[in-house]
Amino acid sequence: MSWDDAQAFCQWLTDKERGAGKLSTSQSYRLPTDAEWIAAVGLPSETGATPRDKNKKIADVFPWGTQWPPHKDAGNYDSSLNVDSFQHTSPAGSFDPNQVGLYDFGGNAWEWCGDEYYPGSGARVLRGASWITDGRDALLSSYRFRYAPDYRHVNFGFRVVVGGFVP
Repeated sequence: MSWDDAQAFCQWLTDKERGAGKLSTSQSYRLPTDAEWIAAVGLPSETGATPRDKNKKIADVFPWGTQWPPHKDAGNYDSSLNVDSFQHTSPAGSFDPNQVGLYDFGGNAWEWCGDEYYPGSGARVLRGASWITDGRDALLSSYRFRYAPDYRHVNFGFRVVVGGFVP
């Protein structure tokens, strides 16, 4: 899944849901921002102006807590960590929610965010690690991965948020 593919899906879903009357014209599906990801994974505010500036700045905080290595059932990570029984990706919600009640912010698939890694770089931000990630730094909640928006990989995915939503 590439960033471009994820953007196209968000546009398709927006058009579909607006056509069905489920979204107003002021609402749309989109990829989360890096700042939204920070809040959803439960990190405190980070210093820095860009995702590149913020990368790995909060040490020893992982989606499952502060201990290393991850405990059994911490998420879907590389088999060398021996924390789950899935050979590849796992079904959504297979592990406990994080401290803010959201699922799958660590492991399974790197997830595209809407942001550029830094202005003019062209590279897009990915967060959360995947089922083939085992490096300590890459599993930090504050870690950012980056790739060109047209790059596809078997361990890249995305989640969507609704922009313009007013509860």
